[in-house]
Amino acid sequence: VLPPPDLPTRPIRRAPLTDVVPRRTLVIIAVVVVLAVLGTVLALTLGGDDEGGKGAGGSGGATVAGGTPSAETKGDEGDGARTDGTATGPTGTEPGAGTATATAGTGGSAEDESEDEDEAGKDEDDGGTSAAQTYNGNQGYSIGLPEGWKFRSTGAAGDRFTGPDGQKLLIGWTTTPKDDPVADWKNQERAMVRAQYQRIRIEAVEYRGWSTADWEFTYVESGTTYRSIDRGTVVGDRLGYGLMYTARAADWDSDRRKDTWQTLTKTFRPKS
Repeated sequence: VLPPPDLPTRPIRRAPLTDVVPRRTLVIIAVVVVLAVLGTVLALTLGGDDEGGKGAGGSGGATVAGGTPSAETKGDEGDGARTDGTATGPTGTEPGAGTATATAGTGGSAEDESEDEDEAGKDEDDGGTSAAQTYNGNQGYSIGLPEGWKFRSTGAAGDRFTGPDGQKLLIGWTTTPKDDPVADWKNQERAMVRAQYQRIRIEAVEYRGWSTADWEFTYVESGTTYRSIDRGTVVGDRLGYGLMYTARAADWDSDRRKDTWQTLTKTFRPKS
């Protein structure tokens, strides 16, 4: 029925929202809205610089565990340098590295010269050494580095050094050395994965009266044949070292290569 024309139009009464939409649905909608607002607030509050939330990875003077400390004969593990000593990370002195000091003079002591022997166990040349500086590692050892050699990095396997013409050195250590370094080298050889690996020898050698064995071998990397000698020596009941020296096989018989190995072995001093 239409209202008379002289009367105002009557307002249409609207039904309550709860009569149209179920009360449960309204509660769900309200919760969703609250969660959306809360998520936005948290994102704005906790967003910021991602780098600031990352922890700084630090490394102390961890001991390289195992038997005879090796120079990672199993393969590369990417800890700043390849296992053959080729640097892949920072090339400068890293935090936690030791110190290097210039060495005055190049002659070794008479006692050292009479004690040290070459990789075949025969007497070395009675001449001095060509150390240009002495490197003091954080683990307490020291070693003379010839001209052109420098510290590269420290990793789980030990301290790495590089020299001219692709020469490399890795010094590892352990507080749980095996009693028989020869047997230990032969055991580790089973895990060798270097390309075209060829063993030259694993044998006991005389080295300052310590229980010592040399593991000498060749392998190929990037088309170049390298030759390594890994000297494992036990200097006490709870301390052993591994000195793995690598050079190109083509340079192995050179005077500089022989002089370098002699310098490294003569000047090495374990932790006292």
